[in-house]
Amino acid sequence: MTDYLQAALDLAEQGLEVLPLVPRGKAPACTHGKDDATRDTAQIRDWWTRMPNANIGVRPTEGMVVIDIDPRSGGSLVQLGVLPETHTVRTGGGGLHLYFWLPEDSTYAVRGAVLGTKGIDVKSRTGFLVAPPSIHESGNRYRVEHDAEVVDLPEHLLPKVLHMPQEHPRGTRPTPSTVFPSSSLVRTVLQAEVGTRNGIFFWAMCRALERGATPEQIEMLRAAAAEVGLTASEIAATARSAEGRAA
Repeated sequence: MTDYLQAALDLAEQGLEVLPLVPRGKAPACTHGKDDATRDTAQIRDWWTRMPNANIGVRPTEGMVVIDIDPRSGGSLVQLGVLPETHTVRTGGGGLHLYFWLPEDSTYAVRGAVLGTKGIDVKSRTGFLVAPPSIHESGNRYRVEHDAEVVDLPEHLLPKVLHMPQEHPRGTRPTPSTVFPSSSLVRTVLQAEVGTRNGIFFWAMCRALERGATPEQIEMLRAAAAEVGLTASEIAATARSAEGRAA
């Protein structure tokens, strides 16, 4: 049994879904990408028997987020404030993956990046990450930095990681744009199935514009579209079409 196969089986036993990636890369080596991620041991054995050197992709479970710090893009731990010790992976590119649980009753959509930071993304079930002992294109391995239990996301990071509604001072009346349910539309885009994502993004953009969305809320939808795999040109073209429809 190779180290890759054993690691993939161990991750599945811990409750995480895995998928094969191209050797020394991040591209899925399976038909449907993250949607093929599984804990099924027979499927995992088949993948890594046929592709013994495939890197390992891991898809966060429901209610889990991974903060992805990329120092090459300016990311750093200091931007996140005081953090508890949690399961942490050192990436092959020199960054960090910090695993956290969201509040059990959370219904807010997850942002694509930590608000107000540089070089720090947020990964959730809508995507996947590379897991140890995969090899980065640089030749460096991904490795466990802190083999600790996954803990709850610190409270001070919740509004930076989730699209939470803003509070309004007592006695003020929110405008239509401030009560716009951006989180529900963002969540709809994030949950769109392959083959329907562009159409659902168009629908969500039309609803947002009809309801008087702010530029920030529109950007939230565009970020969600990028998160599920739409290209910049697709997002721009669809947004223009929605704006034309709204006009």
